[in-house]
Amino acid sequence: MVSLDPTVSVRRRVTIRLALIAALIAFCIYFWRDFCLWRGTSALRQRNLASAAAWVERSQWFHRGADAQASLLEIRIARMQQQFHVVEKKLQLAGQLGVPKSELQRERLLAMAQTGQFTAMQAQWSDLLSDPRDDGPEIARAYYTWTMLNHNLQLANKTLDLWQKDYPRDPEPFELRGRFHQSISNWKEAETNYRRALELAPENDGYRFSLANVLLERLKTNEAVPLFEDYLKRHPDDLTAVRGLAQCAAATGDLEKAIGLLRSALEKDPDNFDVQKAYGEVLLASGDAASAVEVLEKAYRAVPEHANLAYSLARSLKASGRSAEAEPLLVFVADSRPQLDLLIDLERQLRIQPGNLELRMKIAAIVAKYVSRQDAIRWYQNLLQISPDYSPAHQELVELYRQTGDEKRAEFHHRFLAQRSATSQSAKTLSPIEDSPGRPQSIDPP
Repeated sequence: MVSLDPTVSVRRRVTIRLALIAALIAFCIYFWRDFCLWRGTSALRQRNLASAAAWVERSQWFHRGADAQASLLEIRIARMQQQFHVVEKKLQLAGQLGVPKSELQRERLLAMAQTGQFTAMQAQWSDLLSDPRDDGPEIARAYYTWTMLNHNLQLANKTLDLWQKDYPRDPEPFELRGRFHQSISNWKEAETNYRRALELAPENDGYRFSLANVLLERLKTNEAVPLFEDYLKRHPDDLTAVRGLAQCAAATGDLEKAIGLLRSALEKDPDNFDVQKAYGEVLLASGDAASAVEVLEKAYRAVPEHANLAYSLARSLKASGRSAEAEPLLVFVADSRPQLDLLIDLERQLRIQPGNLELRMKIAAIVAKYVSRQDAIRWYQNLLQISPDYSPAHQELVELYRQTGDEKRAEFHHRFLAQRSATSQSAKTLSPIEDSPGRPQSIDPP
């Protein structure tokens, strides 16, 4: 029997092992992209967007170049990150890479829903609702926004119910329900929902801040103070939170602390209307009417339509011995009371008739005259989401934007009305034609 050379045997084993290792490396490289994209898709399902993006980037290590699967995953990540300018660019390229048209259309619909382009995609809600896939929360959020925009409160509540049922660990539906109850001054339910949202996401400062404000409104200042203080550790320049903490101090009788906080806030932002109003009212409560007048007059010059501010200023003037100057303000306040009471009734009617445009116009007009022109602008903008061509709303926006010094937006709506009028005149002598592709959109420019 011939014995084998041990050296040859060792070499053979080494060669086999090296071959196996090489084959394994080749196998890994060949399937590396698929593995990375699988991990990226898995991370996306878990809402770990940073990890998903990292896995997509790793998929390019050994396979440089665009890929349909990676391209679609990048679009979904960008959309969930709300980077819609990136989504638009990638959608334009994805079709060239072989991404199915149905998938591209779905991503466009989702992006339109998430950016509030409801008029353009209103008839296609069923396509998203019947096939939510992993985008259930985004679809629910957009659909809820649409229902609230249309004041369909019953459908809005049903949307939140289904959202909470399908995603019981998602804090957002609780936060949205809290925001709704806060808007109708149902402070108890607002507190309950904000608490639940914060329990599910204790790191979320937005939920912490919302709960603190509701607790302040309910005079639970002992609970509100630590929330405001904790929030301000990470957001020291948030003057709204500083104002909330000052109001807590004022509510417990510590006017000196409240005045100090508001004075410091006003030094940081001398033109902040809300801080001016709060500071003036605390000064008035402390008995310093003369200083209150100085601060409140500045706020009143900025927002002369604010009836409650006018009342505070009138009280300060009277306490300073300037009753004659207070009289016109008190007349304005007296005129506002019936209209503000009517406003409550009109908003109640709107919940029943969400599509009533004239009702929305009446509400916006009262808000503009006795509450805030900026709030009125939002009312008209919401109306145009429902009816983009409604000329009376465009006309009111022209006036409001001019009053507030926004000539760019005023000109935008003026131009829309002029083109609308020209189109109407042409229709009297010409056969009906489609609107020009150059026709301006009926929403505000950026």
